[in-house]
Amino acid sequence: MAKRREANIIGRNIARFRFQQGWTQNMLAARMQLLGCYMTREIIANVETCRSAVTDKRIAFFAVAFGVSVNDLFPTRLVPYWPVDQ
Repeated sequence: MAKRREANIIGRNIARFRFQQGWTQNMLAARMQLLGCYMTREIIANVETCRSAVTDKRIAFFAVAFGVSVNDLFPTRLVPYWPVDQ
């Protein structure tokens, strides 16, 4: 399970932007589908909790849906999930 969580570093920001918009997961899924990206509430739940990796294509759609840049979806500071060599 840890390896899957390492593959998604934007999940928390997806949840944060969704809360800021006042959208439910279903509302975000509908917005993504209107933009042409297949999405369900379950997929969004898995992305937000970092249980699923996010493709570059979906990252781009999330940015459009929220009206932010792709860079805004990524954390400003990376906290590694594994020990860092010194």
